[in-house]
Amino acid sequence: ETYLLEKIRLVHQSPGERNYHVFYQLLAGATEEERKRYFLKEYTVKDFKMTSGSGTFDRRDGVDDVESMEDLLSAMTTMGFDPDEMDDIFGVAVACLHLSNVVFSALSADECKVEDSNGHLDAVLNLLGFERENFNKALCYFTIMAGKEKHSRSLSKAKAEKGLEALIKASYSGLFDYLVKNINERITFKGVGGKAAYIGVLDIFGFEVFKKNSFEQLCINYCNEALQQQFNKVVFSTEQSEYKKEGIEWSFIEFPDNKEVLDLIEHKATGIIPILNDMCIAPGLTDLNFARDLYQKIKNPRFEANPLQMGKGQFVVHHYALSVTYDTDGFVEKNKDELPKEAKELLESSSKSFVQTLAKIISPPAPAANASTGPVRRFGGKKKIRTVGGQFILQLKKLRTRIDDTTPHYVRCLKPNQHLGPNDFNPGLVSEQLRSLGVVEAIKLSRTGFPQRYQHDLFLHRYGIIAVDEIKGTEGTDRLAALVKVLALKLKNIK
Repeated sequence: ETYLLEKIRLVHQSPGERNYHVFYQLLAGATEEERKRYFLKEYTVKDFKMTSGSGTFDRRDGVDDVESMEDLLSAMTTMGFDPDEMDDIFGVAVACLHLSNVVFSALSADECKVEDSNGHLDAVLNLLGFERENFNKALCYFTIMAGKEKHSRSLSKAKAEKGLEALIKASYSGLFDYLVKNINERITFKGVGGKAAYIGVLDIFGFEVFKKNSFEQLCINYCNEALQQQFNKVVFSTEQSEYKKEGIEWSFIEFPDNKEVLDLIEHKATGIIPILNDMCIAPGLTDLNFARDLYQKIKNPRFEANPLQMGKGQFVVHHYALSVTYDTDGFVEKNKDELPKEAKELLESSSKSFVQTLAKIISPPAPAANASTGPVRRFGGKKKIRTVGGQFILQLKKLRTRIDDTTPHYVRCLKPNQHLGPNDFNPGLVSEQLRSLGVVEAIKLSRTGFPQRYQHDLFLHRYGIIAVDEIKGTEGTDRLAALVKVLALKLKNIK
């Protein structure tokens, strides 16, 4: 499973953010031979739109990209990727860099062409195995069916640029899924019976709040809400139910319940994501339609939108950690996350078998809608779209079920400061994180409870020698009760 690959980062980075590290590692660590093979010449991170958009080129934590590239190559070798496979993988990654520098020339208000004089075009065509004419046709034109006849229509420069961004995101996403699938296959237990116990490590999304919060932040924060509920369930509910089962006198601690927030986001009829999915049922519905539906349908106390926010298409969700204002601009398009049909056909037409493999990963045969595949929307009874939000809800539910079936242990990572620098501890920042993550309540529970646990037989084995005469002739819980009684008296006398 892959969970919400943040594809928007490929075409837009916020101030202070980099694109995915692999692009910087490739440009910093490529050998002369690799630079020639990937048409990188003397290019640096400042020469590509994908790596220069935010003006941030180096890692804030000081990690060296050249060393990271060496580590990446070593890790891929350990995972069994041979040189040819790595060449295919890095070739597509570099092709994404070159794609970001492709430019279009406007021929009229609603027609454009790929600029032939652009130096990155040949690199794209060679690395992805495209024909020049097919590439221009796929990005600058679209086809419609009128009865049984197919007609070609031109696209404006702005729409062609959107199609190019979709191609970049789809190519990288397909590459990411390919890597996940192959690594999983290589590390899967293949012994007798085909099954084995496992240890799973989940590195969860950090709670996000920016100056402008969009669809990605809603999904990420929704994930945090769901996993916070799991944390509450394990740490609080399980702990307190254990005391109750043992018959220990206990004053139950009230802890925040975020079920209202989860219902606000995922409820079938009145949840934010289901309402957003409904916007994908028919063409022509916009972010404005989505915002209006939210204001009309949602009555959840964790949802808020004042007149000023309504005028801007914004809404507030009062999350477990803190309140976040979201901007609906781009929600509908991001939820569809569609790759134009012409771009899909372009990938399928590639002369490179690896790109054809990615095309099959990107556009598998569309299944019928059912409980396991997620919401699939029909357009005119023919076209099907699986929404990003709907798929994420189902993936998250599966993840929560998996966590319920295991014995989870939590490691909370806290930022000591905002600039990732050493020897700088910001108490206010750390305190805020401890409270928003529910750690303060968890510590309170442990301090007021009974953190030391013994199985009965181990307790008897260790301390039974103190009360040999008193426990003689007793069995089971009576034996244990007799020992505890003796220990209590001895401790009282010590005091």
